[in-house]
Amino acid sequence: MANRITISTGLPWIAAVAGGVLAFLGYAGFDQFYLEWICLVPILWAIRNKSPRQAFFIGWVAGIVGHAGGFYWIIYMFQEFAGMPPAPAFLGLILLAAANGIIFAVWAWGTRFVTRATGWSVIWVSPVLWTALEKFWPEVFPNYIGASLYKLTLLTQIADVTGVLGLTFLVVYINSFLYSLLERRLENRPFTWRPAAVFAAVITLVLIYGAIRVHQVDQSAAAADKLTVGLVQTNLGRGEKHSDRERFLREHQEMSRRLLLENKVDLLIWPENILSAHLTDRDGLIPPEVLGNLGVPVLFGAIVRIGSSDDPRFYNSALLVGATGQILGTYDKMVLVPFGEYIPLGDTFPIVYSWSPYSSRFEFGNNIEPVMFGKHPISVNICYEDIFPSQIRLLMKGGREGCLPEAMFNLTDDSWYGNTVEPTEHLALASFRAIEHRRPLVRSTPTGISAIVDPVGRFNRRTGQWTKETLTGSVSLMQGRTVYALLGDWIGWVCAVMALLMIGRVAYRQLMTRRNILQ
Repeated sequence: MANRITISTGLPWIAAVAGGVLAFLGYAGFDQFYLEWICLVPILWAIRNKSPRQAFFIGWVAGIVGHAGGFYWIIYMFQEFAGMPPAPAFLGLILLAAANGIIFAVWAWGTRFVTRATGWSVIWVSPVLWTALEKFWPEVFPNYIGASLYKLTLLTQIADVTGVLGLTFLVVYINSFLYSLLERRLENRPFTWRPAAVFAAVITLVLIYGAIRVHQVDQSAAAADKLTVGLVQTNLGRGEKHSDRERFLREHQEMSRRLLLENKVDLLIWPENILSAHLTDRDGLIPPEVLGNLGVPVLFGAIVRIGSSDDPRFYNSALLVGATGQILGTYDKMVLVPFGEYIPLGDTFPIVYSWSPYSSRFEFGNNIEPVMFGKHPISVNICYEDIFPSQIRLLMKGGREGCLPEAMFNLTDDSWYGNTVEPTEHLALASFRAIEHRRPLVRSTPTGISAIVDPVGRFNRRTGQWTKETLTGSVSLMQGRTVYALLGDWIGWVCAVMALLMIGRVAYRQLMTRRNILQ
């Protein structure tokens, strides 16, 4: 009897752990996407007879497991970025997983709170709550569950209307529908056709929309002006970059020369933080020999110093330099990595920088204007900015003049995260910006994965991970704006309002019930 009680008590927690494991195995990088369609089923089963408070902690366990497994590379990042020993770095992973895992916890609490009190179906309550939470819960590294579908082109096309949050709603909806079938089976309730018919209609409509939009966008891309780009991936990581700057730059020059001998390109793309530059004029000149006298424009990352030696300001920047060395445009990174590129409250308490000597002290950029490449405006972002939909949407508005960018370029360095799943996760998350705005996305990294993502979200050309290679390809310069570009994360706002109304209605009814009892 005691054993039976122990097993019965432990099963919900085992189910929570199982759900967390399925969640990270189904995510980008591990790429078992079908597991993402069932990862929430064990958690929904685990909370089915629990109080909302118990459901919260069951969901939190699942969230901690899911984020710790999926983002294990955080340990490597803390060691490389902040110079932490292994034990504090592991603690950092657990703390970050616990913070991000709150989404699972609040979702489980809210789902149980609403469905227990109202009898409403989990099929709709669950996706509404999850989508609202993904929109508003702050995360250092956003990781939309919908990004697990990045390889399923027909399903992902709704992102030009809903953003990646629409895919999140779809994934949680699939989980919730499958759980509802299991629940009816467990409770010996008869099967009802209406939810199944709605489910089939939703999936069919998404697939039809995807097929139509792929055809339309491919036609537009084929008719658009083209830009031929060349990317250089030296396979030299942050260690070589900092220990031998001259070799790092020289390798980019030499590989670029070999690329240009075999290919005619309009623009060369180098990754983030190739060299350091002291600029007194943003429209100044970079001596052509610094970049190797290549004879073609180069877009590259640089640490830019502005101001006097007594009061310098440092920026993580991108520079577009013409064939003669003229600076055609610059962009300063706006979303900095905490504890890597700055320390929160570091300006108020400067002493904290002495506690983390590996942390940089960059200024936040504020320039949202596109960079002009001839007559073509292009949008540039740096590092992990491309995983923030709202940041890219801001840059894609075209600045003060509304000059809409025709392509997107990301300069990054994923070598900080080692030979892990992080580069795949990063690329998968970034690929949704191409669909959301129907623009090609060109990503350049020193160790991979560099890629050209087309406006449908497909990886038309890509390099390997931790490989030395070059890549060339044609980029379509696209026009127009999507529904997502105009309205942003409207589905997140709608779900947030619905979630507040649902929870508020239940809370109000419970309050009135207590008052009636007291009277």
